[in-house]
Amino acid sequence: MRFLILLASGPNWKKDTALHNQPFMPEHAVYVQQAFDKGDVIMAGPFMDFSGGAIVFDAETEEDAIAFAENDPAIKNGMFTFSIKEWGFRMSKFENINPKYGQEYIDIKHKQQKELGIL
Repeated sequence: MRFLILLASGPNWKKDTALHNQPFMPEHAVYVQQAFDKGDVIMAGPFMDFSGGAIVFDAETEEDAIAFAENDPAIKNGMFTFSIKEWGFRMSKFENINPKYGQEYIDIKHKQQKELGIL
């Protein structure tokens, strides 16, 4: 299963300090790199406004994704907080998944919605 781990600045975040100079960022980077090297992290990086970041994580269970986040040195030390959402991705260039949505899909869904009294 895929999980989206959203990182936000935590209680120990230094407001006037650049992301790469925040305490525990080197440890965070190495921790995420190790999971990436094992194949658990699919994508990771900061938001460009440096308000946090995101990690796309591959895990068997949500508990595994939570454990990964909770063991991140930056989270353990209050630099980040996190939230996790299971991600039911439908399109992926990485896995070559392309549902090829088009007008036919719209027509089918509209027909179903009319039958359900939604449209």
